[in-house]
This record gives sequence, structure tokens and C-alpha cells, in this order.
Amino acid sequence: MGENMSSSLTNRFEAFKRSDEERQDFIKALVEMNIKLENDLKIANSDHLDQLNSRRIWQERAQSYEIKLNETTTNGFLLCLIDGDGYLFEDNLVSQGATGGGEAANRLLNNIKCHIQKHDGAMHWKIIVRVYANIEGLLKKFAYIGFTEEEKALRQFVAGFTQSQPLFDFVDAGQGKERADHKIKEQLSLFVNNIQCKHIMLGVAHDNGYVPTLDPYKNNPLVASRISLLKPGHLGREFYGLPFEVVQFDSIFRTVELPNERPPYKLQHKLVYPHKPPLQPAVPHPQKVLPAADHHFTTRCPIYPGPVLLNKDGERVDEYLGAPSEFAETILKTLISNGNKLCNIHHLLQRCNAGPRCPYSHEPTLEGEELIAFALKARLTPCHASSKCRNGMCVLGHMCPHGANCPRKKTCYFYKVHHVDPRVDHEATDMGGDAPAYC
Repeated sequence: MGENMSSSLTNRFEAFKRSDEERQDFIKALVEMNIKLENDLKIANSDHLDQLNSRRIWQERAQSYEIKLNETTTNGFLLCLIDGDGYLFEDNLVSQGATGGGEAANRLLNNIKCHIQKHDGAMHWKIIVRVYANIEGLLKKFAYIGFTEEEKALRQFVAGFTQSQPLFDFVDAGQGKERADHKIKEQLSLFVNNIQCKHIMLGVAHDNGYVPTLDPYKNNPLVASRISLLKPGHLGREFYGLPFEVVQFDSIFRTVELPNERPPYKLQHKLVYPHKPPLQPAVPHPQKVLPAADHHFTTRCPIYPGPVLLNKDGERVDEYLGAPSEFAETILKTLISNGNKLCNIHHLLQRCNAGPRCPYSHEPTLEGEELIAFALKARLTPCHASSKCRNGMCVLGHMCPHGANCPRKKTCYFYKVHHVDPRVDHEATDMGGDAPAYC
């Protein structure tokens, strides 16, 4: 019996011992699990705090961007950059000095406003215009055609343009061909990706040198849609085919460029505009929005009737009209090809009364440099009255285009007037006559 009791107690002790070990293992497992859960909770709390902080940061950023977006809507602007060496303002505006400068600025502002009406929110845009030019170079060009007293008027025009609108600047870029180009290219690079700059209008389409600057943007529809080209008298050849919208404003810029060197003769006494016409009110002029491939010009350039210019010997001298572009001459050659003869009286005088009986063509309408090229072609036919002609409506030639140095010598149709002094001295006062029937 004693042995059985001892064995039972031993067994029970071993059982209690195993139970204690299991309990210890269980408690140890609970403690370890609790430690893991506490660590997981700390990590979860930390992640939660990070999420809250991140959400708060993004909310603040969203609010900030919303404010900035609203600011860009209300503070958006259009930037107009103009190369003033190629985009010359109309003579009658320049001759008015400060008054003409203010009028030019107002016309440009109103035309731009009309052009951007189709854009959403454009009514809130500010309009910034910057014209860069070599003023000394422009003065030389004016002197080449006889505007020898225009320095004061031009400088006053520049001041009037700048002062008339708070965001308009006419800047003298200094002497040198690339001065204005460099400033415009840098301004374009600075603003093209500016979110507040809603649209950029460029007055550079006269110079093919700007095309490489525009190449990076032509394949980006978002940027290309924000760029417009302001059309002068003609587009540079390499601008055709570019995807940018082309727009032309009438009654602001010259359609014929000034010469870069002194012509064979120069005009005196401001004969290009012998009187200063009154300025018109600053109202928007209708603009033509043209596809880039359109080559027609939209500004009429009437030449006749004009003053009959005489040299010191009283002999008639043909007025200097400038040199049309090679592109305009090519267009004219195409129009008169295949025996299609254009009517001088209709195109140059707008007064052909023959109607459908006229043996010459009245179509298409010639404009801008095309008209200048046609006028110069008409002058290749000598007037029968030669240097004695006093008819202000005569469109024929009264002097040889080559002057005394004509290589054709006695075979030239103008041989008898090779001696004529091409320098203008005064205007004829005994003008008269209607358009000659043989024009």
C-alpha cells in the first residue's frame, strides 16, 4: 500500500509539473503575442498619423493650387511680341508723333481684343505688348525715302505708344540686326510655359530666321494652339505650312517694307504723304484670320492718283514705290501666265469703265505687294509723253529703272530719257488729264 501511494503521488507530481510547464509556455506565448500586437499597434498608429499628416498636407496643397488656379484665371494675360524692325507702323501714324503713337497702340489693343474673344475667359486677360526695334536703323530707312526730318516724330511716336497703355512698351533694342531678334526669342522662351500666359502673338513672320525658334512648338498641339502669328505685308517663305494661326490687322502696319539701302533717288519734302491725314477714332478694325498657306494680302495699297514729281530741270521722275518681295513677284508672274493680261486701269486706278467689254482681266484683285509689283511692271512700258507728262493718273514709265547706267544703251525703250536726273526736286503744279486709254 505504501508503495502504491508513493507511485500515485509521484505520478500526480509529474502531472502537476507538466501542467505548470504548459501553463508557463502558454503565459509566455501570451506575453510574446501581446508584445507583437503592441508593436503592430504602434506601427499602425504611426501609419495612421502619417496618413493624417499626408492627407492634411495634400489638402493644403490642393487648396493652394486651387487658389493659384483661380489667380491664373483672373490674372491671365496675352503677350504680343513684335519685331519693330520688320513691322513698321503706317506712315500717317508715325508722322503724327506722340498722337500717332497713342492711336497705333489703341488700334492694336482693340484689334487684339476682337481677336481673342473666341477664347474662354479672354475678357479677363491683361494684354501685354512689347515692340523691340533698332530706332537708329529705322531713322536711316526713313531717310532713304526722303523722311529726313522724321527723327523727332519717330521718337515722339515711340514715347506716345509706350505712354498710352500701361502694359505697352516700345523698346529701343540698340543697333545691330540681331538685337531685337535676341530679345524676342528670350521673351518667348520665358513665357511659353508660363501658366498665366494664356496666348502669345508674335510679330515675326517677316523674317525666316525666327522659324527655328518656333520649330520646337509646332508638334505640341497644346502649345501651338496658344501661339498666333501676326501677318505683315507678306509672310516669310518658311512660315508657310506651320500650324500656328495667322491673323492680320488692317490700318496699323505698313504692307511694304522700307529699303535697307538708299534707292537710286530719294524723295524730298515727305512726298510719301504730303499732308497729314486726320487720325481715325480708336475702334477695332476687322481682322482677317488666314490659314498659314494663304498667300493673298488683305490691305489695299492704292498708288494712283499721286503727285507728279519733277527734278530740278522740270522733268518727270517716277515715285519710289519700294521693292516687292520675290514671293510677290512670283505670284504676279503666275497670275499673268498663259496670256492672261491684267487691266492697268482697273487694278491701279480702280476706274475702268469698259466693264465686260474690257479686253484685259479684272480678276483676281491685287493687293499689298502684289499691287506694287504690278505697278512696277506697268512702268516698264514708256509713256508717250515721256518726261513731259503731267498726268497724275498715268501709270506708265517716265524714266529708265536703270538710269544712265542702263546696260541696254540705245536698245532700251527709255533711251531718250537716260539723261534724266532721278533726284526729286519739287511737285508739278500743272497736273491734269484723266487716265490714258492706252494704260
